[in-house]
Amino acid sequence: MKQNRFKNLTLYIVVVIIPSIIGIFYFTHAKYNDLVHENINETKKMVDLHKNHIEQFIGETVTSLEMLSLVLSSENQLLSNNQYIKDILVKTYYKDPRFFSIYLASSNGEIITGTRDAQEGTAIFSRSYFQTALQTRKTSISEAYYNEKNDQYIVTIASPVFNQADEIQAFLVADLRLDYIENIIKLVNPDLSLKIYDMNHVVIAKTKQQENDDDKKFSVTSYLNNVPWMIAAKPLPLDYQKLLSLSIVYILLILVITHIIFLFIKYILLKRKTTYERIQNEAQKLELVGTLAASTAHEIRNPLTGIKGFIQLLSEKYKDEESQLYFSVIKKEINRINQIVSEFLMLGKPTVQKFERHDLREIIEELSPIIDSQAHLHNVVYQTFIEPAPLIVLCSKDHIKQVILNLTKNALEAMPLGGVLTISLSRENDSCKLEISDTGEGIPEEALSKIFTPFFTMKDTGTGLGLVVCQRIVHMHKGKIEIKSKVNEGTVVSICLPISKE
Repeated sequence: MKQNRFKNLTLYIVVVIIPSIIGIFYFTHAKYNDLVHENINETKKMVDLHKNHIEQFIGETVTSLEMLSLVLSSENQLLSNNQYIKDILVKTYYKDPRFFSIYLASSNGEIITGTRDAQEGTAIFSRSYFQTALQTRKTSISEAYYNEKNDQYIVTIASPVFNQADEIQAFLVADLRLDYIENIIKLVNPDLSLKIYDMNHVVIAKTKQQENDDDKKFSVTSYLNNVPWMIAAKPLPLDYQKLLSLSIVYILLILVITHIIFLFIKYILLKRKTTYERIQNEAQKLELVGTLAASTAHEIRNPLTGIKGFIQLLSEKYKDEESQLYFSVIKKEINRINQIVSEFLMLGKPTVQKFERHDLREIIEELSPIIDSQAHLHNVVYQTFIEPAPLIVLCSKDHIKQVILNLTKNALEAMPLGGVLTISLSRENDSCKLEISDTGEGIPEEALSKIFTPFFTMKDTGTGLGLVVCQRIVHMHKGKIEIKSKVNEGTVVSICLPISKE
């Protein structure tokens, strides 16, 4: 019992648990990768969206300053009318929250006026963005720098203001708040972790970020076109509830399939076990029959021999027709009892025979007169097809004769209205193939599977042991026997015996 439980548990682990774990891991991992790629693609879209927004933010600011520069260039007394200029700058400053400060600087780099009084008089001539704007006569953008007073990064844009002679008379300078960009990103995508790096790989703006976030996690990147900045974002967090909902169908399917396979294997094993037990029972039954037959054969045959002798004497004494009829019936039944006893002995424990090398062609030739005479009695045509080359097998000659005579007897009885009985003998590789075929009534398919079952017979007077004995003898010679039959077409019995190589 414990051994069966252990086998069932082992089978369940091998067929259900291990494949289920592998299958569930494979499909879950595949779905996990799909969701990861989906999140990365979604993050890329968001990064591109914010990239375009930042470029638009910078571009609009530059355009706004250049438009304001054009307005100021029309003022004849630009540098002497500070209050007027300051009012324009303050008005612009309060209209647009992106500006940290706006101021006007002379061509010498000294701040004239602006939105913050503290900046007036400050020299910016040496600053790189100012020199770039002065030399190129175009708007320039500074690198992002940290403003300690306001604890934020700032970008400065300088745009030259020309007079009517196309000479630079001043510079319009604006400081942009990068926290404005942060606030826009947080508003649009509050769950997105994003960083903006300058050309020196310094973080100048960032959104939602954990303390343990390192740069390696920010794998989705994109570079801006109008400023030397890079946007890096961490892929969106995985939705494990969605992963579970996508995987649950595959998990259930795998479990169902593995359990179906397990039950199918159990069914096959149970069927095989049942078949094995049935064969064992039949073998035990045959062994019991053989034991009983061997122990009683002599006790049965001795009285039968005496009865047969007395019947012979009585048949010589009483010559009338009626008595002779009774005597012939008694003799026939005695012979039948002897035949049954002989089959019992062969079935249960075959007589030990000495195997010798014999040519099957010669055995067929010896039996042909007997078979031919029986065929004439049944109005059957008997024919043989025998290979000319010798077919030597190691066998018991009497047993092989018994098999052939038994099979030909069955074939003749299957043709009550006449037909053709054919015996063919040929060589196939290392085997000798003997085929006995008839054109008789045939065997139904449902009976064909039981044809070698002991005591199964389709005859009224049959014992159901003839074919079992034939099979036993063939197996004893390490051969194979096979029967093919179709109703109303006939039956073919094929026997393969190994060719003797000695």
